[in-house]
Amino acid sequence: MAIMDIEHYDKAIGEIARVMKDEGRFVFSITHPCFEYSTKSGKIEETARYFENRSERVPWEMKRLLRPFEITSFHRTLTDYSNALNRHGLLIRRLLEPKPTRKGPAKFPPLKQVLLRPHSIIFETVKDKTRN
Repeated sequence: MAIMDIEHYDKAIGEIARVMKDEGRFVFSITHPCFEYSTKSGKIEETARYFENRSERVPWEMKRLLRPFEITSFHRTLTDYSNALNRHGLLIRRLLEPKPTRKGPAKFPPLKQVLLRPHSIIFETVKDKTRN
């Protein structure tokens, strides 16, 4: 859950591909770009401007934190991530959209919305052995 918070994600993916062993795999997760969490409404909602790459300041103000802080998150399309992986010789082996059990939303009611739409997406990638 970090690639979407890295401004120069393409360079980061390139460096990961460079240091990967041929048999290695790179697995990462991001918030699902089609259904991002809105900091304004506090709800998961469809991204109205899906094709517009942009950054957004995201406040972290949970009670368990010693001090609130902000991060910058970068919205990109699934095509952007796929193209960056391809540019650096990484193939998508598997794509997962995890769904929580019903226990989580029962304990934390705001999670109820993730039973309807995926909150995150997981990529499993491997090196393209045909490229050298």
